[in-house]
Amino acid sequence: MPLHTVAWRLVIAAAATLLISPPALATEKGFIQVIINQFDDSDFSFQRSHTNVPFTPVAFLGTSRYSKAETTTPEGLDLKYDVNGVSQMAGLPILLGKRDALIIGEYLGWADFDVDGADINSFNVGTVGIPIAWLRQANEDWQLAAFVMPRANHSSLENSNWTFQTLGGTFARWVQSDHVWWAFGFYFDIAPDDNFYIPYVGASWNINERWTLSAVMPWPAILYAPTPDWLFRFGMSPSGASWAINPEDGDVAVNIDAWDFGLTTSRRLKGNFWVDVEVGVGAFRGLRISGQDVEDPETDSGASWFAGLEFNYRPAVK
Repeated sequence: MPLHTVAWRLVIAAAATLLISPPALATEKGFIQVIINQFDDSDFSFQRSHTNVPFTPVAFLGTSRYSKAETTTPEGLDLKYDVNGVSQMAGLPILLGKRDALIIGEYLGWADFDVDGADINSFNVGTVGIPIAWLRQANEDWQLAAFVMPRANHSSLENSNWTFQTLGGTFARWVQSDHVWWAFGFYFDIAPDDNFYIPYVGASWNINERWTLSAVMPWPAILYAPTPDWLFRFGMSPSGASWAINPEDGDVAVNIDAWDFGLTTSRRLKGNFWVDVEVGVGAFRGLRISGQDVEDPETDSGASWFAGLEFNYRPAVK
């Protein structure tokens, strides 16, 4: 799965769509079922209307490929690059009472950049992240959440050191009716060469048990689940190939300058275990190169295809 799962789906999904279930590393009749039963007995409420759309994955192992894209920097230097990646994530909730929960997770990722041109050699990036989130059921209609995710990136570029990046934010979800809910909040991304702050707003409408219209940014999409075992998602999400790179000192950081547009097909394998296949078009405008040879900024590039395969765990929630 592209690197938007690194920061956005792992962290914002943990807060905005309210991550509540443990990793897929234990049997459902054991440790996982104990925690699910604890949440069933709490005041937390996540689903009011019947829908075939499964819950957001809370643990996954995936791989992705972004095909070769041609780009030109503001200085007129041409380069081509593609990206292959592997990522893994799991989260564990801990109930602190009837209305409060702490979520602790881990993320590991690896991305290989095959680069031609602009005096930049091919390189790879390893990433370690530790997301921590707090969740509160304020009342029947409101849920509150806050999170922070420190992450460290290390590249194979010459003179590279660990680059530290912090993602975080606060969110609230308001359930307007059995079929409609809204999310509000604030998101930040603190990186070595650039900080990013943005307000957050989104909504989700369960039209019926098969169709859902999601305007939850940054993943606007139409979801179609003809049965409880199949899900088709058609929409956008932040690109997994959008990075800020400094070849001079080896600093790297993920950013959200580019978007992917495509179709994801999800199939239940057994119980709460699923497999996702994703294909589409990726916009590579998010490659930022800075340093002595390529000064500052953003490249202009065309779109190219991407594909991903992911195995994940989607819990059943009430």
